[in-house]
Amino acid sequence: MKAEEYKKLRDKFILDTFKLSDDKRIEYTEGNHNDNVLWNFETIADKVNLKPLQVLSVYYQKHNSSINNYFKDGKEYSEPIEGRIQDMINYLLLMVAMLRKYKKRGIDE
Repeated sequence: MKAEEYKKLRDKFILDTFKLSDDKRIEYTEGNHNDNVLWNFETIADKVNLKPLQVLSVYYQKHNSSINNYFKDGKEYSEPIEGRIQDMINYLLLMVAMLRKYKKRGIDE
């Protein structure tokens, strides 16, 4: 793949990834998507007595397992592998948001 073709692919993939994040945030934050993008992780963490970062880790690992399975057998099951990759990128971005939020507050998460 030539550099220009890769750049177009990369740019579109990242824009699609951001759109997916925005679309899912509305659903997962139960109407709190503008006030707290981490609402889902914090709420679940409170319910199950974990830290929000630990909850995020569970979500991330689910997609990581799917990608590892794809590496092994090259098969897609319930959704395209690109969607799993996009979800992992978005979880890593949410992790950055958590690190910034909790470090700013001085909370060891």
